[in-house]
Amino acid sequence: MSQLTDKELLEMMADFPKHELTTKQRTAMLKAISEAGSRKQRRQFNFQRLAVLAAVFMLVLIAPILYFTREGNTSRKSGSEETRVVKEGVYFAMIDKDGTPYYPDSNFGIPNKVSLLAPLDWIAKDHRTVSKIAIYLWGDYQKDFANKPLNITATHVKTGVKEHLATTVISGGMYGSDAHAMTSFEPFTFPGKWNLEFTAGNKKVGEFSIYVKEPYIKVGNSTLMISQEDLYAGFYEDVAIEVEGENPPPEIDLQVFALENAEVATFTFKDKTDYITTDGKKISMYKGDFQLKKSGKYRFTLLNQSEAVEVRKPISN
Repeated sequence: MSQLTDKELLEMMADFPKHELTTKQRTAMLKAISEAGSRKQRRQFNFQRLAVLAAVFMLVLIAPILYFTREGNTSRKSGSEETRVVKEGVYFAMIDKDGTPYYPDSNFGIPNKVSLLAPLDWIAKDHRTVSKIAIYLWGDYQKDFANKPLNITATHVKTGVKEHLATTVISGGMYGSDAHAMTSFEPFTFPGKWNLEFTAGNKKVGEFSIYVKEPYIKVGNSTLMISQEDLYAGFYEDVAIEVEGENPPPEIDLQVFALENAEVATFTFKDKTDYITTDGKKISMYKGDFQLKKSGKYRFTLLNQSEAVEVRKPISN
């Protein structure tokens, strides 16, 4: 009987012989069985309801995890989507009205859009290479440039760091351009690839990328004017050393000490030239030659100040 449904059980009980129970007893028995079946059904409903409530409770618990996971994925996707390709700058000559070419080896940018007179090398953390910058623009002078400031910003491609380089006044055209500006940049804080963006008023007028080398080699108050990434084994001719300070000697010695074998070499720099910077610093420039026999770790000494220097091996392609 335990395998019978409630309905089948009631039907079976209804067929029982009438003489075994009185009508009152039989009716009471059937009522009790019917109520028992109803309570069983209600208990089944409660279990279903409890299961639904548990599912809702679990959904409430995991919803924040799903949300933040989705947000994290969205952020990463957005970051990759923001990565864009900026056109590489090229060297090109400025052509004046009479057809005369100017600055073919130093005018750098996007032809017929924006360019600047670039230094021989862009050097990180160095004010010398960015102290005087000429910028040339192409477009409708009255509509695009007149009475509008020129803003130059730079974005470091690897880190995404964005820096403001300069804000300057736009003047009339020259050397075949429709407008030009003179300014100085803030030094670049990192080596690597930077995207330069030029904006006249609220309108972007051009963008291109440049490569900035690692800083010059500093030894105390002296600067060996070679980027760290350009320092390899070899002979260096007519190299400049810049010294800041009062009463510098007529010549200075660069001492190169190889840490691997304790070999010492001394090179004398002469041809001293003195000048004063715009902020009043006294600078002396010396010229000379020196040699590095092999890659490795060295100690450079200038005017009794020393600095550890690494001479790298050339990167093979």
